[in-house]
Parts: sequence; structure tokens; C-alpha cells
Amino acid sequence: MKAVVKKIVPAWLWWFFRGLWGWRWFEGNFRTWAEAQAASSGYDDDSIVRRVLAATMDVREGRAAFERDGVTFATYVAEPGLLGAFGRIAQEAGSIGSVLDFGGALGTTYWRHRSRWKKFGLERWDVVEQPVFVRAAKEVATDELAFFAEIEAAERERHHRVLLSSGSLQYLPDPTARLRQWMAGGFDWIVLNNLPLKHRGPDRIALQRVPPEIYAASYPVWFFNREKFLRQFGGRYEVVMEFSSEAEWQVGLRRFASTGLLLKKRTHA
Repeated sequence: MKAVVKKIVPAWLWWFFRGLWGWRWFEGNFRTWAEAQAASSGYDDDSIVRRVLAATMDVREGRAAFERDGVTFATYVAEPGLLGAFGRIAQEAGSIGSVLDFGGALGTTYWRHRSRWKKFGLERWDVVEQPVFVRAAKEVATDELAFFAEIEAAERERHHRVLLSSGSLQYLPDPTARLRQWMAGGFDWIVLNNLPLKHRGPDRIALQRVPPEIYAASYPVWFFNREKFLRQFGGRYEVVMEFSSEAEWQVGLRRFASTGLLLKKRTHA
């Protein structure tokens, strides 16, 4: 029924009704990250990790096509924009080589598109996550997929051609400082997926509330002003590709675009 309604109701009206009566995923406009964090429960709860682990095991063993935030899906759905970005890297560089997946849970993106990586020339997929996830990852790690608690530890193992941040940058207390760190890290390519960018107004800090049927959690999240966000790359990286991402960001009656960016390190003479 939901799918039928979405086909016959104009998109703007669908989003309006969702804002009025749907689950309120995002709320508030906090002055500081500390204020929002004080109102949240966090993401490192053991129950969340257990749920993500169980879902990831289902994907690994073929009982589900992919998982997202601990929810499994029976049918594979590609992320064309993200795969297009990796295809662009492989085309220009010959292969994607080793990928550093920051905030990648238990390999969500790796497992979802595992049938596609070979054609892009993947050598290793290393995930950087919170220690509680790294401990749980022993159940799903492979010769091609490894887990680390810090970027520095992963880089000591090998240098990564690509850094991926899919739906994670906006959940950091200081995303600007983290972007600077990544740009200073010497990655040839940076892929930012599922970014909530907005065209008007300053950056906004909201509280994201997860429906209890998924898992009981809440955490702060940034909504970035697009123009300000893009200015951060300066002369060090250039945006060579922009693509639509699959995440949906609705705060009240306002909808924010979900964006992906492929950044390429500039070479200076």
C-alpha cells in the first residue's frame, strides 16, 4: 500500500505528510554539539552492536542480501552513485587498491557490494570503527576485510588509495577537523557518501532518533550548509564527481538533500 501511495501522491505532498505524521527521525536545533550529546543515548550500546553483528552474519552467510543499521534486506539494491564513484577511481587509477572505510560498522558497504569489488581491482577493505565494533568484528573479518580502532593503525598496515566515509562524517563532534586530518593523510581519493547538505542557513545540529523497532538509540547529527562545506577543500582536493545518495533527511517539514562527493587530490607542480 505504501508503494502505491508514493506512486500516486506528488513527492512534495508525500514528504509533507511524513513530516506531519511520520516518525520524527530528527528534531531540535542545538547551539552546541555538547548540548545535543547530553540529550542523546549514543551509538556504542552493546544491544546495537549485537543487532548489527547478527544482521552482518546473515549477509555473510547468504541469508540476506545486505544490511543497513542492523536491518536486513532480502533483495540486493545497488547504490549507483557510490559505485559510479568507485568506477571513476578504477578508470583513472587502474584500480581502487586498498580502501579505508571510516565508520563502516561491520563492513556494511563492503558486504553490500561484495560482488562488484573485484572488477574495480580491490586489494583490501579496512574499516575504522569504535572499539566495541572492532571487538565484535572478529566474527566477520576475512583475508580481504579487516578492522581497526584508529586510522593511524590501519595506515601502518598499508597506505590506502581511497578513504570512504559513508554516512559517518555528520556524526562526529568536529567534522571540519576530521576532514583536515583526512586531507593531510595523503589519500589520492576521498569518497563522501550520504551527506546531509542544505542550500540555505547555517550548519544545524539536530538529534537523530532511531525507531525502537530498529534499536533504541539517539545521537547528534550535523546538517551542513552546502556552500560552506564545499569551501573546506580549498586547493588540496577538487570535487570531480557529485552524485545522489540514498539516505533521506527530513527535519520537521523540511527535506535536505542527500549527496555524495568524489574528491581527488590535486597535484601541484
